[in-house]
Amino acid sequence: MMSLLASSSQNTTLHELIMQGEQTLRAYHKQDAAIDARLLMCYLMGCKDITLILNRDEIVSGQLEESYLYLIARRTQGIPLQYLTKSQEFMALDFYVDERVLIPRQDTETLVEAIINISKKQPMHQMIEIGSGSGCISISLAHYMPDVQITAIDISQAALDVTLKNAMYHGVDHRINCIKSDLLSDFKGEPKSIDLIVSNPPYISKEECKDLMQEVNDYEPKLALTDGADGLTFYRKISNQVKPFLKPNGILAYEIGYNQGEAVTNILINEGFQDIQIIKDLTGKDRVVIANYFKSS
Repeated sequence: MMSLLASSSQNTTLHELIMQGEQTLRAYHKQDAAIDARLLMCYLMGCKDITLILNRDEIVSGQLEESYLYLIARRTQGIPLQYLTKSQEFMALDFYVDERVLIPRQDTETLVEAIINISKKQPMHQMIEIGSGSGCISISLAHYMPDVQITAIDISQAALDVTLKNAMYHGVDHRINCIKSDLLSDFKGEPKSIDLIVSNPPYISKEECKDLMQEVNDYEPKLALTDGADGLTFYRKISNQVKPFLKPNGILAYEIGYNQGEAVTNILINEGFQDIQIIKDLTGKDRVVIANYFKSS
């Protein structure tokens, strides 16, 4: 924990410094200015929010003040909070994140929860994730499903390095095998050996990218956001490539954009998938598509 003790020439309290940070963020129209101001201080001090309350009247050190105001300045530039703190919670687990990977979203928890629920009725042992990024999907599934082995695939070695870092932190690296591959082109698994293949592919269209928030468009990896086309490119490719590897009645699970349910369903039907269902997120928007291949009789 960074020291709160200051030299005698300093007279700024912890509360005053946080308020200064909040006011600066508000001046730059940051929507969650108060939350961000506190979280950046918690990050610097290595503490919980309650510590800020208990020590609000303590005089801060010059080192802490300088470091804090530097982070506030970086935040005013639009750098996402998670890239500054190197952390994002997902499925009640803490994940390391940086500019190499997309920041995990709560929407994606709908996908993970759907898979866990299905596994209670249909046992799963071998899984593949295509486009692992931070590893939040694979690692959450490995954490909550202790019998599963997962192959985490990404075209970016930098992203796979983050996946492995998070897998090691959560103690599931022995059950996650990372492979650098363009989709399944370099996957050498046995045919009809996989219970489930999951993907949260880049599904934002080229047109929709124009309307993204600055923080997303300027700082998160474009490779993980958009296909540079209609947003459906990877659903077409993946839905075709996975078929040789899925077991009879194997499952393909996607996260989708709120307006892509019908289009992705049609892609799956054309590829011979059955029992297709769309699951909505907490806001009532289409978010997940689940489908079976070679449905058993």
